[in-house]
Amino acid sequence: MKIQSKVFREIIFNFKGILFKNQDIISGEELVECDIVSKDTRNILNSLKKLRKLNNVYYVWDYNKEFKKLIYSYKYNHRRVMAKLIAELVKEEFYYVLKREKIDVVVSVPVSRKRKNERGYNQVDEILNFLKVNYVQLERVKNTKKMAEILNEEDRNRNIKGAFKISGNIDFRNKNILILDDIVTTGATLREIKNSILEQFENNLNKKNSDNIKITVFCLAAAREIKMNRGEI
Repeated sequence: MKIQSKVFREIIFNFKGILFKNQDIISGEELVECDIVSKDTRNILNSLKKLRKLNNVYYVWDYNKEFKKLIYSYKYNHRRVMAKLIAELVKEEFYYVLKREKIDVVVSVPVSRKRKNERGYNQVDEILNFLKVNYVQLERVKNTKKMAEILNEEDRNRNIKGAFKISGNIDFRNKNILILDDIVTTGATLREIKNSILEQFENNLNKKNSDNIKITVFCLAAAREIKMNRGEI
């Protein structure tokens, strides 16, 4: 019985190995179990990163093919461990922005309940956890279409409109706020979050409090569209 059990475990292990080989995201080479990416890939990602600022948007990478492979593996291949690598790569830049902008509150961009169930995690939350920083979570009250599938900017704005809810126990008054997201394309999602935060005070007749709120964005990568808009969020 023990022999059968051992054989069964070996079969399962080998089957999993076939299905879930630990391969490098860029070279495709097979990695040892404890490695997230190869040394060469880590060096490539390090060499391509550079902290830049467009208006109130900071970003580390261009939305190039290397970054696409990194983020695709993390978000769609269920490689949750990638969050640790990404946090290590952007840690210096992230803490620089926190200090430079005198940030009081960090806000995570929420994913829909449907997407979180499919993926098993919020990719932004996981990175923030590895960055060891306190952050607040907004509520996503609307399941939206994937923004990457919507090309028209007006359609993007309609898709994301009313998607976020600010909890009453989050106090943004007189705060410097940093919103963290993975990719900024046109900025529609980030603008909606910004508007949701500011509308919280306008709806409560506290317009003067919204004047003392400063919102900055930190993204892993910026696409061509937001650069054409000069980072207008």
